[in-house]
Amino acid sequence: MRQGLLLAFFALSLLITSCGSDNDKDGNWAKRADYSGAGRGGAVSFTIGEEVYVGLGYSEGDYYASFYKYTNSDMNWGKATTFPGTEAELRRNAVAFSVNGKGYIGLGVNEDNDRLSDFWEFDPIAKTWTKMEGDKMFPGTARQGAVAFSFDKDGDGINDVAYVGTGYGFLDGDDRNYLKDFYKFENGVWSENKTYGGSKTSEATVFVIGTKAYMISGTNNLDNVWEFDAVTEDWTQKKDIDKDEHAENVQRTNAVAFVINGLGYITTGSGTDAREVWEYKPSKDDWKERNDLENEVYSRVDAIGFSIGGKGFIVTGSNGTLGLSDMWEFQPGVKEDDDDND
Repeated sequence: MRQGLLLAFFALSLLITSCGSDNDKDGNWAKRADYSGAGRGGAVSFTIGEEVYVGLGYSEGDYYASFYKYTNSDMNWGKATTFPGTEAELRRNAVAFSVNGKGYIGLGVNEDNDRLSDFWEFDPIAKTWTKMEGDKMFPGTARQGAVAFSFDKDGDGINDVAYVGTGYGFLDGDDRNYLKDFYKFENGVWSENKTYGGSKTSEATVFVIGTKAYMISGTNNLDNVWEFDAVTEDWTQKKDIDKDEHAENVQRTNAVAFVINGLGYITTGSGTDAREVWEYKPSKDDWKERNDLENEVYSRVDAIGFSIGGKGFIVTGSNGTLGLSDMWEFQPGVKEDDDDND
């Protein structure tokens, strides 16, 4: 009898511990203004001041030239200047960044599966796109699934340097391969930069906190976290994801990231459970699971994640062949609320 009571007590303790673990998770997803353009995956985005520009991408075989901008002040989307490239220059899985108050998009793959190496500059004041020619051309090879990130090194609130690297493309001629080279863009000039120490990779995810960038997971690199220091331009490998107390499910490709209050968040993409939401704390080099995407939020790959006004968002993406246009804001430290999902 006593043994049965002990077993029952032990089982109850396990149940309480399990429930307590679940209660440690928080975070709420709130519905926000839908993207004004056609739903799409493989789009690009860059932020200039209080405006986020999202465009290009594809859905069910259609490739888009349109761009729309989200304005933090009125929390809504408006039409932006359409990308002027030819049909062969429309693309998905490209990269984008902003430097010195201008936006830049480049690389990617077009509807004929031709990988691209060109870059374009957007001037938000003149509202014009200019193809970068001559000595302003990207010095690396054509590729898709690369990463790009930029920094405000002098603290004036405007990014002044950007880095682009990795991806899947060409080494020499038709020699297709995953890549690990990086290039720096500063003062309108490209230069080759230090190669990071991990495996050749593509479809990784990057977020920037201060003067550090964190490149997470990606093809051939699923369990890795690499930190890039914009001051020293050195790469440092952080703790492997699969060694971080059951954080194995952070591993994924084609995910999105955003930053809130100095913490990085990653979700969506292709992985074991890409509906999970993970929070990264750089000072401790560890991950904490937050509440999953709510039922109303479609699973997706090739979405856009961005931070603005101290908030983090996801928008667009692909669910199968369907391009999505819904946008959601993640609210850490808040209990899940189904009343804000309409």
